[in-house]
Amino acid sequence: MGERQTRSSRHLQPSHNKKLDKMLNILIGIVIILIVITATYVFKWQDDAQETVKEEPAQEQKNDESEKEPSKEEDIASNDEQSQEEDQTKDKDQTKDEQQPEQNTAVETTSDDPIVDRVVTDENWKPTPTTQTGEHVSSYDDQSVDWAEKIATVTAITGITSDNMIVWRLQNNGGANKAIATVSTKDKSEKYRVSMEWVDNEGWLPVKLEQLNTLEGAY
Repeated sequence: MGERQTRSSRHLQPSHNKKLDKMLNILIGIVIILIVITATYVFKWQDDAQETVKEEPAQEQKNDESEKEPSKEEDIASNDEQSQEEDQTKDKDQTKDEQQPEQNTAVETTSDDPIVDRVVTDENWKPTPTTQTGEHVSSYDDQSVDWAEKIATVTAITGITSDNMIVWRLQNNGGANKAIATVSTKDKSEKYRVSMEWVDNEGWLPVKLEQLNTLEGAY
């Protein structure tokens, strides 16, 4: 009887060991699977993290470029505004210069001649441009170019136009290139004597304006 039990126990022991080995193998397999899954997850997470890190600088670079582009546009707009302001300033200065009358350099004096109310001279008076060429010969022919240029000089200095002017006398004034004209408006409200000198290649230059109070004894 005892011998049978011993044989039975020996018969059952290998079967029990096989079950333990099988369970251990299953557990080891599960552990290996878990390790593989965990490793796969870790590697994948690292890859995602690296891609995220790469994308962030790229995005930041794009943002920087986007920020820089408006800066260029702002610079262009700023330059345009500055140019417009400079143009406006130049226009204002030019307008101011145009509106500002030329400096009055005329000198007014009195005369010992009782028919002269005042005498005016101005160093900035300019010659009346001439069309004459060659050697100048002063002419008192009222149809000549030289006569017309003398009258133009009188108009420039008195403001009396030729169609409203009476030429009382236009004559030599002590030299071949010197002349003096006595003129008035047609209503005789303005009366003047104009002394002038010839400047070679330029024309007749007014040198003195006398405002008269009468024409009697003026020429």
